[in-house]
Amino acid sequence: MLYKSFELPESLYLYPQLETLILEKLSFVDIPSKVNLIGVKKLHLLSVRFSSDESVTKLLRICPLLEDLAVRRSLYTNVMIFNIDVPTLKSLSIDNSSGKSRPEGVHGFVINAPSLTCFSIKDTLSNYLLFGNMPELVKASVNIVCDQTEDILGSLASTRYLSLRFQSLYLPLATSFLFLDHLELYSFPSQWCHLLKDTPILRVLKLYQKHSQYNDVADSWNQPSYVPECLLSHLEVFEWRQYNGTDQEREAAKYILANASCLKKASFYSKSAKKHDMLKELESVARGSNTCMLVLE
Repeated sequence: MLYKSFELPESLYLYPQLETLILEKLSFVDIPSKVNLIGVKKLHLLSVRFSSDESVTKLLRICPLLEDLAVRRSLYTNVMIFNIDVPTLKSLSIDNSSGKSRPEGVHGFVINAPSLTCFSIKDTLSNYLLFGNMPELVKASVNIVCDQTEDILGSLASTRYLSLRFQSLYLPLATSFLFLDHLELYSFPSQWCHLLKDTPILRVLKLYQKHSQYNDVADSWNQPSYVPECLLSHLEVFEWRQYNGTDQEREAAKYILANASCLKKASFYSKSAKKHDMLKELESVARGSNTCMLVLE
């Protein structure tokens, strides 16, 4: 509606068969008091203007059966803090990446959704993120620029599948992921190596090499003093994309190959003109698993 004012028709509040409500590019008028959208289980708020932050809370409150929520912020979205307090919510998707610079003031998301099983957030603009405990979480994808990374990781501790991308130089190391089976990580070797000790049953590890002006600092490799449990008894699939074969990367790759005793497949993806020589070097490494297939593409 190109940001024209929109008010939900009164008939919708009396229509329990309405299960999906998608609002996009409109200015949402305040909700009348003492009404409910009793059938709505799926709600999408895509570049929507509200009269106030409280209007978002009111809308969520009148959806007592809400299970699926998607929020996309844009330059036109005027809400400062999205307060998402929905005990029935099972799936939450947030996209706040439209824009080149952060707006002024405190802005972001406060999430309290203890029944979440699937969570995805891409947020390069918020300066305030607060996540409650998510004990039922199964799958999470987190791509954020924020200073509260340690608290956020703690909320994700129960997940089985995690894709993690923090736009910062260092990852916090205070969270244990006791149930994590699958990890996709955008990081430096020095960062993901420390995470291995906190993922005892990790079976799949996929790495996406980060590059920055601080590579010499962030990419320093210090071999762990002991072999993490996941390498000794669980890791089966190892994949490394944007592998360049630097000294630090080679040492990290050799460490994985030598110590992952259950590894079935190790794949390295590189655009380097020297990748044939890289493969020869990796093939010469004594592997901890006799059945490991090595691939370099």
